[in-house]
Amino acid sequence: MKKMLLLGGLVLALLEHAHASGGGLFMTSRTFICDGSQKIRVAYVRVDQAGPSFAILNWKGQPYGLAQALSASGARYAGLFGPPGSGGLEWWEHQGQATLNTFVSTDTRKTRPLLTSCKPDR
Repeated sequence: MKKMLLLGGLVLALLEHAHASGGGLFMTSRTFICDGSQKIRVAYVRVDQAGPSFAILNWKGQPYGLAQALSASGARYAGLFGPPGSGGLEWWEHQGQATLNTFVSTDTRKTRPLLTSCKPDR
């Protein structure tokens, strides 16, 4: 329930920002197939053309909201809420592949892979 409230708050904040700036929300959605034939659905949401970007993951029936994070290359999203026992999640898409990692404890510099070799389902 707490995750749904946080995700709902994120969506409301995005809508308010889009309305205040006179712009709109832009969303694309993709399904990825990862090693082990696991599927993950990702919706990418951007406020205006140059505004902040977010990813909403649907993994194992649970939604997770991640904000765009710094990366040397590719598109990286991170959030401090994740499955029980995790320190949060990181979704990193680069050159047609993506990975889903969990933060080790509360140290966001250390990750452990959850899904690897994720490719868009065509």
